[in-house]
Amino acid sequence: MLELIYLILVALVSFIIAANNSAGSMGTLYGSRITSYYKSALFSGLFIMMGTFLEGWKMSGTISGGLIVNSLTLQLSLLVLFSTIILLLIFTLFGIPLSASQILVGSILGVAVYFAIRVNDIFVAWVIGAWILNLIVSMGLAILVYSLLVILSRKRRIFLLSKFYTISLFVSSGFIAYTLGANTIGLIASLNLSIYSIAIAGVSAFLGAVLFGRKTVTTVGKKIINLDPARAFSAQISGSVVVEMFTQMHLPVSITQAIIGGVIGTGLVKGKSELNLKTLKNLAVSWAFVPLISFALTYVMAVFLQL
Repeated sequence: MLELIYLILVALVSFIIAANNSAGSMGTLYGSRITSYYKSALFSGLFIMMGTFLEGWKMSGTISGGLIVNSLTLQLSLLVLFSTIILLLIFTLFGIPLSASQILVGSILGVAVYFAIRVNDIFVAWVIGAWILNLIVSMGLAILVYSLLVILSRKRRIFLLSKFYTISLFVSSGFIAYTLGANTIGLIASLNLSIYSIAIAGVSAFLGAVLFGRKTVTTVGKKIINLDPARAFSAQISGSVVVEMFTQMHLPVSITQAIIGGVIGTGLVKGKSELNLKTLKNLAVSWAFVPLISFALTYVMAVFLQL
């Protein structure tokens, strides 16, 4: 029975995470006006599922032997998932892109502290460092890519540039969706890794991206900066490269943060007046407090369930 409940929760969490975090791939594709929301959603969902199937297992080392010395029991994995669901639902309903990886890490550490499971401090420090570098490196790489595109666009015909951006943006959108599946959805499936958890997580993530992602897609694609194809491509290709790098290192990072870092980078090329600072401030506050909120919520839930 517990195994069935676990798989149901994996499906639900993967669904919600894809709905929230698929903004990273769909937001720039839709925001650049190259295609409709539903076409970008289907495209993104397929690549999220592919990333989960092919590379999701790589995140298994993030938990056992990574954040904590011992593996989580099935019961503790259920507690982590329950806490994650609560926070994901709250943020998704308000249309706020957040880091599912931060929620999961905070929840795992909350469980570990309450039940006196040994925490790997060095690995935790690596994870926190990866979160910071994820945003900064994506921002810097996007500045470089966008600046190069601006220079090249002055030497090419408009028609050829339009074809290039259309094709390249689909490629970069597929890439970042793939890394979402491999990194974040893979982390969900790896709480108690099995072929069933991988399969269910991948399919559920596909459905989440297609059916429930419009609000956060609009936030990334429309409210931070008015994206044109050059900016959208620069943000996506930069974010996807950075996330894939951390995936190979078995470090959980936020796809949404990487993409937003890229979006910020393209805006900074022309000055901060290009950015919606109010939206960025709200995002920064949510990212700073999400791990702490997740830790506290899971700890309190553990206390309550032990009574």
